[in-house]
Amino acid sequence: LETSEVLGIKVAYQLCDLKRLNDIESSRTGHEPISIKFSEFSSASILALKASLNSDEYESYLLAIPGSVLANIYQEFGARLLEQNVRTFLQARGNVNKGIIDTATKKPEMFFAYNNGLTATASSVECSPTSSGLEVETIENLQIVNGGQTTASLVYAKLKNNCDLEEVFVQMKLSVIKQDRIAAIVPKISEYANTQNRILKSDTRRKNDGVGI
Repeated sequence: LETSEVLGIKVAYQLCDLKRLNDIESSRTGHEPISIKFSEFSSASILALKASLNSDEYESYLLAIPGSVLANIYQEFGARLLEQNVRTFLQARGNVNKGIIDTATKKPEMFFAYNNGLTATASSVECSPTSSGLEVETIENLQIVNGGQTTASLVYAKLKNNCDLEEVFVQMKLSVIKQDRIAAIVPKISEYANTQNRILKSDTRRKNDGVGI
């Protein structure tokens, strides 16, 4: 069902059957699990590299997500993607977010090199082997636990700067956690991924001047 606007607000229409209503009711978080079929957001394949050894607790994958696809997914699901994220979007006023938007708009081909990418979790992933690698078909219960500002900044660049994001690619580290371990592991991934030392501009100047940091 196509979206529309009501008094300037985007409205999405979806059909719910009894199974879907039951899934919402029985969800541990009280929210409907997010199910993403990439064929609905991209005509191109989304390839992944499996990056984990055999583990009873999780699997991990590395993906390169087109910026346009990421923005479309965020526009569809909004803040529901960030429920496990300990940070929120700080609008476009901060220097970091301005830099993300400027790179996406003016130097999109360098975005993958300049941006740290996303850390995400899911409860399951469906992949199909191809001659080019694993093609990701669906992701269940996707949560962006680090990189919410990157995601929202790309949406801002698309909506406010009319940036098509076709040349932007974002790296994603995706951890697939078994359903019964999500409550224990996902909060730790979110906490650790968002814990980092602040790098001051003076540190960069000292490094460029030959003074170690």
